[in-house]
Amino acid sequence: MPRTTWIIVLAAIVLSAVASSLRAQPAATAPAAIRVWTSDMVSNELDPKAVKELQPLTLIGVRNGSFSGKVVVESSQEIKGLQAAASALTGKSGTIAASQVQLRYARQWELMPAHFRPGGVDILLDAPGAAPLIRGRIVTTVWVTVNVPKDAQAGAYSGDVTVQAEGLPPVRVKVNLAVEDWTLPDPQEYRTWTDFMQSPDTLALEYNVPLWSEKHWQLIDRSFRLLSPTGSRVLYVPLIAGTNFGNEQSMVRWIKKAGGGENQYDYDYTVLDRYLDSAEKNLGQPKLVIFLVWDIYLSENSLKRGLWGDASGDNVRNARTELLGKGPRVTVLNPATKEASVAYLPRYEDPASKALWQPMFAEVLKRMQKRGLEKTMMLGTMPDLWPNKEEVAFWNVISGGRPWVIHAHAGPLKDVVIGQKALHKIADIGYAASVNGPNYSVNPDKGRQYGWQSPAFVSLYQRFELNNDPPAFIREFQVFNLTGGFRGAGRMGADYWPALRNNKGERSGMVYARYPENNWRNLDIGDWFLAPGPDGAVATARLEYLREGLQVCEARIVLEDALLDAGKKARLGPELAQHCQDALDEHQRATWKTVWNNDEDLNRFGVITPRGGVGRNPAEALWWALDNAGKKMPTERGAYGAYKNEEARKGLAWFVLGWQEREKKLFALAAQVAARLGTK
Repeated sequence: MPRTTWIIVLAAIVLSAVASSLRAQPAATAPAAIRVWTSDMVSNELDPKAVKELQPLTLIGVRNGSFSGKVVVESSQEIKGLQAAASALTGKSGTIAASQVQLRYARQWELMPAHFRPGGVDILLDAPGAAPLIRGRIVTTVWVTVNVPKDAQAGAYSGDVTVQAEGLPPVRVKVNLAVEDWTLPDPQEYRTWTDFMQSPDTLALEYNVPLWSEKHWQLIDRSFRLLSPTGSRVLYVPLIAGTNFGNEQSMVRWIKKAGGGENQYDYDYTVLDRYLDSAEKNLGQPKLVIFLVWDIYLSENSLKRGLWGDASGDNVRNARTELLGKGPRVTVLNPATKEASVAYLPRYEDPASKALWQPMFAEVLKRMQKRGLEKTMMLGTMPDLWPNKEEVAFWNVISGGRPWVIHAHAGPLKDVVIGQKALHKIADIGYAASVNGPNYSVNPDKGRQYGWQSPAFVSLYQRFELNNDPPAFIREFQVFNLTGGFRGAGRMGADYWPALRNNKGERSGMVYARYPENNWRNLDIGDWFLAPGPDGAVATARLEYLREGLQVCEARIVLEDALLDAGKKARLGPELAQHCQDALDEHQRATWKTVWNNDEDLNRFGVITPRGGVGRNPAEALWWALDNAGKKMPTERGAYGAYKNEEARKGLAWFVLGWQEREKKLFALAAQVAARLGTK
């Protein structure tokens, strides 16, 4: 396009912004080749097919929720002096203050090994930072997030965000927000299960601070605050050191008794208490506190399971061989010097262990009871390899019969129910994060499931992929889980980004790589939803996609709860009840269009049980279901991934159409249901 034409276009954009026109304009362009355009929450601004137009940001929301849009700034050169400012949002119903409009600046991840690096413009910084030049362009996205107050009135609000940079005249973007007449529950009350794992050791390594120093605790506090809006209320508390979770120390430190024998100890609970304090203050009241007391290196079968057949497998094998037959390792604290060291205690099968662990755990229980958290306590954490009968029996006595947690490929859902004694017929499995996916409900007319009320406490552990899945899929991820009979999602990394670096200073691994003896192979933590900022963890775009999807799930649950209760359904009346079911089904069908585009395929199944129980994600589950049903599917190696990606590209385009109207309908119906039931 000739330069004179670009000048005319730019003039039109500036005039349009000043006039607050609602008409779509071509992407704003400055002499320094800066372009400004807008994107929504189900689109990837790096997609080659992205429609680069400057349009008003349109948000659909409810009280007590957070809703975002994106203003994309793109250039072939460094973007200098980028800044944004937001006005208040006003309407006939009142005003939402400018302080409720959060502005963040997203950038892509630095280059790192492909299997680590998340895709998209992902890291959400509180202030503009230098963005990397990737494939000849720099893309920074200004995230505009409106936090709708609990006391906001329903109605239409509008305001604007102004974006400018060196070489870019101020560009004003209209922000339109429609608030439906429903109040989202506080995250503490969410019924969609979300399980994020926080990593103190990653923070200590990333920011080069001593473990449990005041600066370290400030970093932990910050991570918890970022996770709080998702409703995640799970804590992983290591009572042994060097586990698959990457912890250098145990959170209860052991102190050798003066003049005592080799295995005589007192205990220091300072770190445990402070970690619980941090969680309760910054995250919310924990719903599950998992005490890590076992890992693979303790197993007598550690050389028979979970080994790769390459050099990394040799590394794991050697590390396990060195520890074979040893007992649990814990952190020993020297109270005089405050120095910490590692000690190996007798194996749990050893009769001497009871006198060591029983008084320690009794005090832990007392402290949990004082906080009102004793019912949240479970033991962990098992991968596909389990502790033996003697170890389970030992902890059954020490803990007073606490159930165990498993993060694995998992077994039947009926095993994850209190009272089943599924663990060697000695102990219960109380919670599972399972790789093998739910029995997905594809066509709601042929079968509906309600995972939020499942008696089995099971979540989906979707390995590795959540770093690179499309925004629309991440947004709908929990819908797949709930309608597939699972409680939600689990074993998701929070601040587990690769903090280990090689001799070139490049990111090379996660903190758990320091303990190869506890390598869980393809069960290792493979994703993370927080990112390193200059002063601590920051949110990611993926966290926000998931968070908005969770808010929609809570609206779905309000409708489903009313439809499943005969008394409530009668109070709704047949017309409103039918509207609710239709909206739920429409939304569920559209969700499947994030991964599969063939309507004939989607209409033929109700609830699908993947081959051999294996269906690690929706597309794979549907793939095997179609194959089992006789559809000719590509069988060559790698065909599944290529086929799925092609279907996702087509399906995603379909899903984008009308997504806000579908969510608006769910929110509006949640308001009607709440009003009809008197719960508004």
